[in-house]
Parts: sequence; structure tokens; C-alpha cells
Amino acid sequence: MKAFIKIFPLYLAWFLVFSACDVTVLNDNPYKPGPGVDYNFDDASLAGVFRGTIPVMDGDDEQRVKSLLIDFYAQMLDGGSFDTKNYLSNEDWNQRMYRRVQRAVSGINLVIRNLSAKGDEYAKSMAVAKIWRVYVQYNGVDYFGPIPFASYTEIEDNPPYKSVKDNYLEFFKELEEAIELLDNEDSKDIFMSEVSDIVYHNDETKWQRFAASLWLRLAMRLSEVDETLCKQEIAKALAAGVMESAEDDARVPPRADGGWGADYNYTMFQITWGGPLVMTSSFEKLVENIGGIEWVAEPLNPRASKNVNADYSHPVNVDPRATVMFDPPYSKPESGDYGNAWKGLPIGLSPAERTKDEYDRNYYPELGILYNGKNPYKDRPYDVFLYEEVCFLKAEAFARGFASGDAKGAYEEGVRASFDTWGVGASAADYLASSAKNLVGTSAKFADTEGEGNTVLEKIITQKYLALFPDMAMEAWNDKRRLNLPRMDVPEFRNELLYDNTDKDFLKPQNFIKRIQYPQQEVQINKEEYDKGVALLGGPDNVQTPIWWDKNKNHCTSNR
Repeated sequence: MKAFIKIFPLYLAWFLVFSACDVTVLNDNPYKPGPGVDYNFDDASLAGVFRGTIPVMDGDDEQRVKSLLIDFYAQMLDGGSFDTKNYLSNEDWNQRMYRRVQRAVSGINLVIRNLSAKGDEYAKSMAVAKIWRVYVQYNGVDYFGPIPFASYTEIEDNPPYKSVKDNYLEFFKELEEAIELLDNEDSKDIFMSEVSDIVYHNDETKWQRFAASLWLRLAMRLSEVDETLCKQEIAKALAAGVMESAEDDARVPPRADGGWGADYNYTMFQITWGGPLVMTSSFEKLVENIGGIEWVAEPLNPRASKNVNADYSHPVNVDPRATVMFDPPYSKPESGDYGNAWKGLPIGLSPAERTKDEYDRNYYPELGILYNGKNPYKDRPYDVFLYEEVCFLKAEAFARGFASGDAKGAYEEGVRASFDTWGVGASAADYLASSAKNLVGTSAKFADTEGEGNTVLEKIITQKYLALFPDMAMEAWNDKRRLNLPRMDVPEFRNELLYDNTDKDFLKPQNFIKRIQYPQQEVQINKEEYDKGVALLGGPDNVQTPIWWDKNKNHCTSNR
């Protein structure tokens, strides 16, 4: 009894202390987030849209979609002996791009649907999903033409093909809505953690500027097909507030996790897969002699057998960015009689010609951006959209009367920005003051318009082309189709069923490739909708049929 009397107060004290706590926690699931946790199931899905879509793709797809198709058609790089450089289609490669854009858009649709159900709470997250959806989708449209994309507003078992024009009208609408959503004061941040945003780290102002700049890029695409709509959308984009400096540049880092295809993909193509990726004849003609800057570069390529000495031949003057973009050849022929070592590989050699020793890619300048202090740029980010492009878009709009502004100022700002990007900013002033012309007749000086190939528009697009190198070659190809600029060589050999290989007139836009053919799997499994898509295309499903905004206009005046 005495023991009970002694122990009872201890039990009572324990009970009073414990009863002051919330005993219901004993029944709570310790793994379930409580009401104070901001748990957004779509956060990881949204963060994932930047991976696996354009431009960051697994190396296998990226090589086939970009290096062996787009780079050939933009004539920026020659990546090997493949028939696609001769404008022949590759069914497997066409399917890769088709599947990739379709799957990416479908995945983003799920994110947008889920976020839409939550109202204003995740308005900013939904805005970024919309922006990236437009970015992926327009690449697919400009690649193929009319194309079916699933909608996020309704579930469709088999989405219909939509015309290029209708796609573009949707792009403008989506970008306008996205910019407004980013201003929503009731919304949470774009991501729970800025680490998830590998582009802008939750900076909504930069996302708005990216969206407006993308709007401007797409609006300019309509210059030859619908000038009224083009001007209207340019005005809206500029009013929305485009990029203002290099601080607004959009870049996406590679995964760089050590896995296969995880590095910046050009590193893998040129080093791991044996490369080299070399300069083309068209590129050489654009950079040689322009700007009057003397050759001062040391070779960066540690594989090169040549050095800057009497044995190494190169132009006296060259655009200073070009010697950063390209390194000396890997080797030289024993005969040593192939002339200037700084020479671009001819475009579109026939299968028979490209096997000749004189066209061995090891004898041509190879991509040099991969090296920094003689170490590969394994973690170099992919360029998505740079400030200099915005400058050139504005310069074109101002010069052609599509909007009011200082074309010369925008042009020169774009050149300076590009020079800074390539680490040669000290040469920009002399370059811009020079009337020295490249091998097609174009100078860098804005006021100098004497001679063929030297119009203001040719200057703007030439400089834009160089600023897009190498990640944004798709935009360079788009300009080539839209304006027939910059001046490029007609491939030596093209698909004989579609092209007259005796016609090498570079002033004819019809002599260049116009689109990528639909994968033939669509014919086999989606014939009814495929036929509607071809009808919307307005011509045969081949690489010679232009898409809606490409009117086969020629703005090239070069005579060389």
C-alpha cells in the first residue's frame, strides 16, 4: 500500500505532462506532409521539361536531329559523310524529332492541366510551362510544317494536324498569357527552390523578357508572308519588354553527371565519337577578310599538328570570332599541296567525291569552342536565346520599317554583344568601322552599302548568323528559308529526284532545302490525318515544299 502511495504521484505527474501535449500525433503518418508544407507535385515535372527536350537531348538523338541535319542545312558545320547533307531523308532520324517534340508537349500539357486546377496559386509556374511549350512546339512546326500537337484544354485520342499559321497564332496568344501570369501577385514562386530552375533560377522578370524575345523571334518569321500581322506582333513583343543585356541570356546546362551523352553534346561528337566537326565553305566566305582585323589567334586545339608559323597558311584578315570558333586542322596531307589550311569543306559533296583524300575532314579547320585552356568544355551550357539575337531582330525590324527605332544602334549593339560572348570585345570598334568585305561582298560597317552583297539587311543577317553559332543553327536555317540570307553555296550534289544538280545559282531559294519530311510511320498508322496535314502543307511531302512562312523570297544580292 505504501509502495502504491509513493508511485501514484509519479504516474499523476507523467499523465499531466503528457496530457498537455497533442496525443493525436501518435496516429499521424510521419511520412505525410503536414498542412504547413508547400508540396507541389508538379514542381519536379515542371523542372524536368528543360531536360530531354530541345536543345538538351541525349547525344544519340541530338546528333541526328541537330548535327547531321540542321547543321548541314544552316551550313555551319560538316559533321560527317551522311546522305542528309545531299537533301535525302532519313526515316529513323525524322521519327526521332517527331517523337521528341510530341512527347515533350504531351508531358508539358499534363503539368499545365494540373496547375490550371489550382487557380492563381501556381500562376507563375503555369506561365513557365506555357513558355517552354511554345519553345518546343515551334521547333517542331518549323522543322516539319503542319503538325499535330495534343491540347492541354481537352483530351484528344488523335490530335488533328494544325496549319503552321494556326500554330503561330496560338504561340502569340500563349506567350501573351504567360507574360501576364508572371505578374500575378497571388502566385507562389515559379519553383519551390530556385535550384529547380536551371535557366533563370526563379527570376520571373527574366522569364518575362525571354517570353517577349521569343515572341519577337516568331513575329519576325512572318515578314514575308503576312507583313501586317508581323508588325502587329512585333509591336506587342517590344512593348512586353525583350532582353536588355547579356544578363538575360537563356542557357541550359548539360547534365554533366558522367553518364553517356551527359556532356555538352558537341564535346562528345568531336572527342568521344572521333569527329572532327569542320568549317564549311559557306562559313569561310562569311568570315574571311570582313572587319579588317589581322589574324592574331594562337591555335587552341591540342590535337593539331600545325602551329602558327611559316608552315601554317591562313588568311591575313579574318573575323576574330572565327579563330575562337574554329581551330587549325587536325593534320595536313603529306603532299602539303591543298593550299590554305584555313579553308572550308565544300558543301554537299557527292558520296563519290567525299571519299577522296583531299576532302578528308582532318585537313579542315575543326570546331574549337570545345576547348578552354586546352580542356574540353564538358559542362558548357547550351545557348537557347542570347541578347545579341534580340539586337539583330530589332535591327531588322527597324531597318525594314516594321517598327520604329535605331537600326544602326541595334545592329552595332548586337555585334558588340556577340564579340563579348566570344571573348574578343576589344576588336569590336575597329571591326564596325571597317569597310573591308568578306568573300561574298559584305562589310561590317553599317553605313557602307557599296557593292553587291552589301545591303543593310545582308549585314544584319550575316552578323546574326555568326552570333547564332553553333547551338542555334535552327534559327540560321529559318532565316535562310525566309530571306535566302546569308549567302550560301548550293550543295555540290542534291537528291537527283528533286533537284537539278547543274543549277548552282545561290540566288534561287528553291535550290536549298525547305523542310524535313514527315516520318513515313505517319503514313502507315495515321493515314487519314497525315493526308490532311499534307493538304495543309500545300505541296508534296518532300524536302522541296516550303512551309507557310517561307515564300521563296530572295534578299541576297551577292555576285560571288
